[in-house]
Amino acid sequence: VFVINPMNNSIIDKIQVGPHWAYPSAIIYDPSNGYLYVADSGSNTISVINPANNTVIANITVGTYPADIAYVPSNGYIYVTNWQSGTVSVIDPSNNTVITTIPVGAFPTGIAYDPSNGYLYVVNSGFNSISVINPATNRVINTILFGTSPVGIAYVPSNGYIYVTDYGSNIVFVINPMNNSIIDKIQVGPHWAYPSAIIYDPSNGYLYVADSGSNTISVINPANNTVIATIPVNRGPWDIIYNPSNGYLYVARYYSNIISVIDPRNNTVIANITVGLVPPAFYLNTISWSTNPISWPMGIAYDPSNGYLYVTYYW
Repeated sequence: VFVINPMNNSIIDKIQVGPHWAYPSAIIYDPSNGYLYVADSGSNTISVINPANNTVIANITVGTYPADIAYVPSNGYIYVTNWQSGTVSVIDPSNNTVITTIPVGAFPTGIAYDPSNGYLYVVNSGFNSISVINPATNRVINTILFGTSPVGIAYVPSNGYIYVTDYGSNIVFVINPMNNSIIDKIQVGPHWAYPSAIIYDPSNGYLYVADSGSNTISVINPANNTVIATIPVNRGPWDIIYNPSNGYLYVARYYSNIISVIDPRNNTVIANITVGLVPPAFYLNTISWSTNPISWPMGIAYDPSNGYLYVTYYW
């Protein structure tokens, strides 16, 4: 996990998580204890980082291939989607133990909390559905069917809707959580866009979608659910985070070794931060490593306690 100081876009530390096959992906900040939680997809664990000294203080065993993580303020628990297990692990961060496991659909990926109703929404990429979880009981209370391969999910406070990226159809679905119905569909990018992550920018009220296939970021105005801009970022955008300390967006680009910095005031890339040097093995026959060193930055999180960014280095 790389630690970036956004004041000067420099890497100030590196944190080893898990064994060499850990493959860290998602990462989140827990405001209740100030720790960071990293999904180690390869080792089926969650690494807990204390950002006060950037050390791993615990490792929690979860299901097979943890993919995404969410914090629920209503009960203070951490929820982890386990892609291969088809489950969600519930972690009590007060003692960093799994207290229950919730069965959901096939290959769960993204997860988001809706503060308006207190429910969790889990994207099941293999079952083409969303499982709605009530964290008061830790049970699935509804299932929404749609799409061909949903991946990312975000809640928009300005209209109260849930937005879901569909990797297979290049569409962002809009869900009304009042009745769990699909109320709109937004086309993003060309047919090879493959949208992954989606985040809400509170500074301008727009949504930003990582189009991993077309190497762009689609900007959506949720007031009318239209794409108002497309930002080229080059190879492999996958995850996005909003930094409230400077108002910029940071894009983790897999198949590259770059974090792109976007100024949402004009929707342009203003900087690129290099992280890592080691290439994925399956590129060895296609890219010259002397001129194109490749790494796989996968997830990114902002820590308000120190103002730093934490980037997982999957490969």
